[in-house]
Amino acid sequence: MKMFSRVEAAIKAFESRRFCIIFSESEQEADLCIPADGITAAGILTMARVASGLICLALPKKRLEELGIDKLPARYRAHDTPFYESVDAVGVGSGVSPKDRAATIRKVIDGETRPSDLSRPGHLMLLGACDSIIERDGHTEATVELCQLAGLYPGGVLCELVSDTGDMMNAKELKALAGKLRIPIITVGALAKFARSFLKNKA
Repeated sequence: MKMFSRVEAAIKAFESRRFCIIFSESEQEADLCIPADGITAAGILTMARVASGLICLALPKKRLEELGIDKLPARYRAHDTPFYESVDAVGVGSGVSPKDRAATIRKVIDGETRPSDLSRPGHLMLLGACDSIIERDGHTEATVELCQLAGLYPGGVLCELVSDTGDMMNAKELKALAGKLRIPIITVGALAKFARSFLKNKA
């Protein structure tokens, strides 16, 4: 199926530590996403300049619990975006530069890192993913799911794609950007269907 071939292209992009665009049908917004495994300052800089939304690291909630990072309370929202405390790696400098944020990401996903190695609040926003995209079909889960399908550490960096007009990028702009960067576009829904099919075939 064409839909699944696009998901497979996104998996291959992640395997090569390249970007992909994930569009959410429910939010009508798209994020620029890349695996946390192998993240570089150049990747963070590209996100900041091309996407210009909020750069976040999506991780399984279990990992955030291991690091003693608390979930932020949600008030006056219909949908609970799973934000957690922001962090900086201890000793990285101000924490805001692409180099510092890439270093913080690498520290967060390092299995040897302990809670005391991360200062809070910081400049890296964290999102906690549910166990599966089938459980919650958000950008957070989609990014983590795609990392897992690519055989990588289950954590990815994502940033909303904002147009020069100040609105979120529309379909035409997303296609143009994907063509310019030579990266795939998938939807959260397509990835969820692929994940269900993958689990069914695996069983």
